[in-house]
Amino acid sequence: MTANTSALTTQDSYETKEMYCEECEKHGDGYTPAVAFCVDCVEYKCVTCRKYHKRQSKTHKIQNYDSMPQDFYFEKCSTHTRQLIKFYCSVCSKEACQECKDNEHVKCSDVNHLPILASGIQNSNDLKDLQQNLDKLYTDIKYIEKLLEAKSEVVDKQEEKAIEACKDHVDKLKEAFKQHHQDVIHALDKKIEETIARLKKQRLELVQELSEKERKFKNKITKAETGMKEEVVSLNKEFKVLRSEHFNLVENLKALTADLEQAQKLGQNCILFIKLKITEQLCENLRQNLDQIQQTCILYFKLKPSNIQPTELSLESETRFFTFKKVHASAVERKFVFNFDINSPTDHISSLLVLSEHTLIKLYWTKCCLVIYKLEKSQAKYIDDIKFNTSPWHITKILDNKVAVTFQNERMIKIITFSKYIKVLDITEIPGNGYCTGIAYIMNQHLVVSYWNPASIKILSMSGEIVKTFDNQDYGQDMFIEPWYIIVSPDNLIYVSDWYKHTVTCLTIEGEVKAVFINDQLKIPRQLAVDEYGSIYVSGAKFKNIHQLSSDLTEVQILSNKSHGLNQPESVAFCQNTKRLFVGMPNKIKVFQVSHE
Repeated sequence: MTANTSALTTQDSYETKEMYCEECEKHGDGYTPAVAFCVDCVEYKCVTCRKYHKRQSKTHKIQNYDSMPQDFYFEKCSTHTRQLIKFYCSVCSKEACQECKDNEHVKCSDVNHLPILASGIQNSNDLKDLQQNLDKLYTDIKYIEKLLEAKSEVVDKQEEKAIEACKDHVDKLKEAFKQHHQDVIHALDKKIEETIARLKKQRLELVQELSEKERKFKNKITKAETGMKEEVVSLNKEFKVLRSEHFNLVENLKALTADLEQAQKLGQNCILFIKLKITEQLCENLRQNLDQIQQTCILYFKLKPSNIQPTELSLESETRFFTFKKVHASAVERKFVFNFDINSPTDHISSLLVLSEHTLIKLYWTKCCLVIYKLEKSQAKYIDDIKFNTSPWHITKILDNKVAVTFQNERMIKIITFSKYIKVLDITEIPGNGYCTGIAYIMNQHLVVSYWNPASIKILSMSGEIVKTFDNQDYGQDMFIEPWYIIVSPDNLIYVSDWYKHTVTCLTIEGEVKAVFINDQLKIPRQLAVDEYGSIYVSGAKFKNIHQLSSDLTEVQILSNKSHGLNQPESVAFCQNTKRLFVGMPNKIKVFQVSHE
């Protein structure tokens, strides 16, 4: 039988859709165009083979050219290379040729003809679900890319700083060692004048001996430096592996997405079906990778040179030249870069709150009002203000459109609800149960409120009912006298600033005192703020500074008037999304961009 060269040259092309006779191809008679399809045998037949097949299998159902399946899949089976892939087993999730179907999938209950199975894929729920999943996944990918960029920047800066510190310390030690040898040689040169011949020989021997010691010392300290570098680089190895896997998976997803779009455009339903199944699995792998990245915390650390005297004896006997300590993320120094100023009338700001990355709220104690600003990239615009009969003291966020404000003179708390345009929709009053000052929202629909006269901390329901009370009787001493402000960290620790005692106290929600911070440079502490890592920022009005404290109330650093332009800071607020710190002062609000060193 003469081979059909057109079918032969176009069988791998999905643009020319022409099927050839499978009977002729199996018996080596070349490629002959198919004009019929046997439903019972699931085989395409040419004119001649159809004729003989009708005679031999009279009961088989034959479909003519116009009614036979026209969506062809020309890939050959990898196991039975002369067989076309014509079936898809939904039980095994695997394509199959006739021999595979008869042998490997004989017990499978759901093996279907591929063109028939793929006929409705363009409008299938699987394809629609995948497309929706891809849209959602790409949105998540963009978020993770920002998260990766931020975390990667922190990791890179840590490594660079540690490596630079190693090098500086090594250079100093080498120089000290070299200087020591020069001093020895200089002292010996004085004796050479008296006994030149004897001392020349002695000098040569000594130089050789010192050179050998220096060589050994350099080898030892270089080894120590290399070991420290390796330890620093390996600390966040798991994060780096996840980052690499993420980039590879994203590239693969982009390629498969392009293949899916191409198959849809060309109507290649069989290819579309196979690519769909592959992409579904890749999406699941990528989703697991995204979850792992979000759950993986990078490790923070501090590296310091060992505190040794650089003498020859100490340098030769020393085995560890660096101290290495892992630290909590809240104990890492932040870098503060001035962003812009928000002009504010000369008056006292009792409290600041970042309601969203686009909205800032400040409370005026003396003017009895709440002022709203719209935040932009490098400026803030006044939007509106709300007048009250008495002075508001502290404000906390409950939801994106709801806040709670304390009014200590009225012994009242007001719940304010805003519209999406930050217009007041409703103001609800609940009992303050005393001279309420500081307020913070905590999990399970509760408020933590501080009080003075008498001093105490109370947990209230959203209706004002007292759930718990922590007062000085619980501690057997005056733990608080005037606790003006309060904040709750992401891990539900309560931090209280006491204006009279000049302290910041950390409590659990059960009232257990975890730590107390007191420092000569912190006087009249006022409002507190906390970032997503648990670092606490405290405004110190008297010394015109802001203290950054770790979650266990260890001093990390101090922002001063000299280096940051602070003038009697009374209030602070932190925006988690934009990483901005807002510092309220009598005549302006300073905005700083915050990042890891």
